[in-house]
Amino acid sequence: MSKSLRWAILGPGRIAPRLVRAIGASTRGHLAAVASRDDGRAAAFAATHGIAQAFGSYQALLQAPDLDVVYIALPNHLHAEWSVRALQAGKHVLCEKPLALTVEQVDAIAAASRQSGCVAVEAFMYLHHPQIRRAIELATDGTLGRLELMVGTFSFYLAHPGDPRAEREMGGGSLWDVGCYPVSLARRIAGLEPDTVAGLARFDASGVDRTFIGQLRFPDGWLAQFDSGFAAPDRERVEIVGSDATIILDAPFLPEPDGPAPSLRLCRGRECQTIDVPSVDQYRAEVDDISAVILDGASPRVSLDFSRGNVGTLMRLDQSARQAAAGSSAPATWLDR
Repeated sequence: MSKSLRWAILGPGRIAPRLVRAIGASTRGHLAAVASRDDGRAAAFAATHGIAQAFGSYQALLQAPDLDVVYIALPNHLHAEWSVRALQAGKHVLCEKPLALTVEQVDAIAAASRQSGCVAVEAFMYLHHPQIRRAIELATDGTLGRLELMVGTFSFYLAHPGDPRAEREMGGGSLWDVGCYPVSLARRIAGLEPDTVAGLARFDASGVDRTFIGQLRFPDGWLAQFDSGFAAPDRERVEIVGSDATIILDAPFLPEPDGPAPSLRLCRGRECQTIDVPSVDQYRAEVDDISAVILDGASPRVSLDFSRGNVGTLMRLDQSARQAAAGSSAPATWLDR
């Protein structure tokens, strides 16, 4: 394989320009193609971003022989299907989160990856940022003392008519869109799956959660709580609390260049110190990560096993909230996978 990966984007939606930026900054790849179900939309995106090839169908792009990696930026319910199709077509895959909506779909992606010999990685870009990597290190190396709990939040107003994130049949809902971030961070810090989860939500008339509150308990007793939403202003924050100290992240999931500057504070009581972390494009960092996996044989920072566990936890949280809304308050216990 060439040392310069030839990238393609499947779905020129709202997130795609960030990958255009990231791939353009990469020293190990270039963006060669884009596909949409609308010929005109694909052509317009290609013209705007200087992309050589535009396809009017997803399958047509996958059949192109001169492409190496496909970035899948489709609505949630299409992630698993087109990840499998891309792998079967001999393309490596970087797929937007959530990778899938069921653990069975993740298993299908893993099987297609093994059979094709191609890599599949979920695009949890924030896990590549130095501020998150440093926060996880501090949380797990004893700096905080005994870990007690994590509290996370991620919300924004969703007001776009017809947005797939507000469509239940498309895998919509704040839990799957932004609640997945604090859930994945809690699991990454714990290094374990939660044995018990519980969720509550405010569902709209179509059954989409506009506001979600979730709780997780891990086998070692560590606790995590989060909220996510489409009906509140932009809010991002994480606190990781130990017996001796607390980590506070004010822009944990979407720092600059797409949000505020990264911020990591270590507090002992009311005394806080700022820990310097570099500001990087975390989308570029995830592109560099999968490039190293493909070209160098490195291990991905976000493994399919990790993604499988995250999808399973999100499923249990969603089930718990729907049971509660239907009149059952029993928490959903983690099931053997």
